[in-house]
Amino acid sequence: MINEVVENDCRYILKNTSLKRFNKSKVLILGGNSFIASYIQATLSFIKCDITSISLNKPKGLFKEIFHSSKINFHKFDLNNEKKLKKVLTKKFDFIFHCATYGQPKKWENNELSTVNLNINILKLILDHSIKYKSRILYLSSALVYALPKKKSKVISEISELGVGTFPTEKIYASSKLIAEQMCKIYKKKYNLPIYIARPGHTYGPGQNLDDPRVIPQILKRAIREKKIYIYDKGKTVRTWGYIADITMMLLNIIQYGKSTIYNVSGKDYKSVYEICRHVSNIFNINKIQIKKKNLIYTYSKYTVLKLSSKKYQKEFKYRSFISFENGLKRMIEWNSK
Repeated sequence: MINEVVENDCRYILKNTSLKRFNKSKVLILGGNSFIASYIQATLSFIKCDITSISLNKPKGLFKEIFHSSKINFHKFDLNNEKKLKKVLTKKFDFIFHCATYGQPKKWENNELSTVNLNINILKLILDHSIKYKSRILYLSSALVYALPKKKSKVISEISELGVGTFPTEKIYASSKLIAEQMCKIYKKKYNLPIYIARPGHTYGPGQNLDDPRVIPQILKRAIREKKIYIYDKGKTVRTWGYIADITMMLLNIIQYGKSTIYNVSGKDYKSVYEICRHVSNIFNINKIQIKKKNLIYTYSKYTVLKLSSKKYQKEFKYRSFISFENGLKRMIEWNSK
């Protein structure tokens, strides 16, 4: 049975958008265990469509709940095994979501070749499939393809300057994403295919448990388990945060009705790590936020600001109402207290 918090999010999505094109369709999800893919599958499980999901590991976490509550045709294998993937691709799929590459630095280390292969060679198999079946494809890229702006007040749009990351594994990840994006553009132009690229900002919400290494789950874990809040620098790094239900709705709209190719997919909350701590402290009534000194491996030498604009999406889809950051945090906390 799907958790009540997630079910309410799914019903929120269904109420605020149309999924008519998914009705009686065949959907393929690559990277089914991932955070965003899990929410896509949770939402689609409420309508009549056939979902085929592929993941390296058996269903776990949020996806495990969804899998046991729906009729998903699940395949457990490494997507780098092209022979197995080609066997799945002998069938027609109306929609394909490529969510199969990790967005976490620790996951890239020692997995550089797999990262490149998933972003480029596996994507090519999907694109070739679309030539035959005219599948609608959504490729999940990353906000890491943008160069960090010199002016911290600058807001990044889809036409902003691109970059290739900072530290070595990030450069591999971002570069492979950029190559993948170019492949999508070439196939779309040459074969007139319905292919879309989404560049998500930082996403949070139910499905990220307290052992997740990302910043919000770690802050929540300290507040819930240790009854205190602490971070390892001054928390000045700013990112754009989007609640998972909003992000999922945006992706489902884009793959069905998108008029363009590339979309930033994010909320409208620009929050520093310290500001997140302040929100959590208000919820748990913890007054003190401690600053501890620790050398962080996967971070920047100076604090950075990355403000991602989703105004292109908002204008096209007339989307104005986002779940507030504080409400998103409360839903995430409720899910983790199940």
